[in-house]
Amino acid sequence: MWGLVAGTVSYPVFAWYSRRYLDEQGLERGFTRMTLVFMVATLLSSVLGYGVSWVTSTPQSRSSQARLQKAGTVVLDDDLKCAQDPAGAACQSSVQQAKALEQKLLSGLSGGQRN
Repeated sequence: MWGLVAGTVSYPVFAWYSRRYLDEQGLERGFTRMTLVFMVATLLSSVLGYGVSWVTSTPQSRSSQARLQKAGTVVLDDDLKCAQDPAGAACQSSVQQAKALEQKLLSGLSGGQRN
């Protein structure tokens, strides 16, 4: 949550400093400059937001997020194999893994909302 707040609040600041820097460098105003300012501000605010989010999260939540990300990558890899060969055994395994992961995610969401 704090990462989102930090990224959102820092975007206008990074955009302003980027515009100011490009003014000092003498770059003329136009679409290219506007795009450059947008990209720089977006990149810097995203990095700041990610850093704040990483610092404020607990080690347990980081490790569980990493495990879920790895499981999601495995499912996506199996889906790619399934798209290449729909009748293969990888499709059946992928469907079962996807259902198990979906159930795990949904149970985690509903479990976190109970009081």
